[in-house]
Amino acid sequence: MTIRTQQYALRAYPKINDVKGSEIEKKYRTLALTFPTMILQSGLAQAVGFLKGKGNAEHLQYLTDLAHVLEIETADHLHTQVIGSTVTEYQYLTRKSLDASAWLKRYTQALLEG
Repeated sequence: MTIRTQQYALRAYPKINDVKGSEIEKKYRTLALTFPTMILQSGLAQAVGFLKGKGNAEHLQYLTDLAHVLEIETADHLHTQVIGSTVTEYQYLTRKSLDASAWLKRYTQALLEG
């Protein structure tokens, strides 16, 4: 039996490894390093909305990777869950998103060139 954060780590590693060497690597790295702070400063709904609104390859890839780590089918499903949740669900989803984005950040620091 593994704990939630271990599951996040197992799902985050291959996603970051896939970005390594791609044309979006540098911008993805910057985004992955700043996203947890973005959640804390602006809130999860605004942070996810920002990624969707930008629509650039690295933003959409990060949102897709975050959804994968959280075991949510697609980035659109993640967005729908965030904006359609109750206060309690939103708080829990924020906590989970912070944990998941922390693993994406850790692997980004370790694997991607900066």
